[in-house]
Amino acid sequence: MEYFHVVLTSLFSIAALFVITKLLGYRQMSQLSMFDYINGITIGSIAAELANSEWSEFGKWAIAITVYGLITLFLSWATDHSITIRRFITGKPIPLYENGQLLDQNFRKAKLDLNEFLMQCRTNGYFDLSQLEAVLFEPNGSLSILPASPYRPATPFDLDRAVPRSNIGFNIIMAGKIMQKNLAAAGKELSWLTQQLAQQGCTERDIFLAVYDPTEDAVQFYRKSGGKQEDKLE
Repeated sequence: MEYFHVVLTSLFSIAALFVITKLLGYRQMSQLSMFDYINGITIGSIAAELANSEWSEFGKWAIAITVYGLITLFLSWATDHSITIRRFITGKPIPLYENGQLLDQNFRKAKLDLNEFLMQCRTNGYFDLSQLEAVLFEPNGSLSILPASPYRPATPFDLDRAVPRSNIGFNIIMAGKIMQKNLAAAGKELSWLTQQLAQQGCTERDIFLAVYDPTEDAVQFYRKSGGKQEDKLE
């Protein structure tokens, strides 16, 4: 009976975490603010206590994770709809370097060490501060770096060259299975795909990944053996 209790509480804990995560949305660790990070740790701790709680304590921890999840959800909604609340909870970017000057007062405000600042600049490929126009300290702890004009990568616009428009490719076969919705979204039919596979001398089961590029009107076939073939359509 004790093991059955642990299984039930663990399943409920996982389900609660899944629901809260779906409601709050997915974000990478690098995109989390300090407030989001602390919220994640706290909710995880409550879920762990919930999974290991006795029946007599189960209700208390269930209420705790529900209330904390609702408060976090409300604050997430509030920060999306109010600039004032967003700045209060998540903060705002702090300039650390502008016009060739290090803003030492802002370093203290950001609680950022100068050595860490220089390390992050080097990590981004800038060993000389004179190559930078501005550096901002973001609420998630990362640095946003604007290179000085002579050190910015050249773009087709800078070279006065026209570049054809690119479109997102469609994964029409994945792990040997035809993705019917993606095929329809690409404006192609199953008979067309069957013909393309016949030209390659294989079936969909032989293909690990097939990507249709609408810009080039081409299909790239990646066989399960690891090879790559490209078929230009007529």
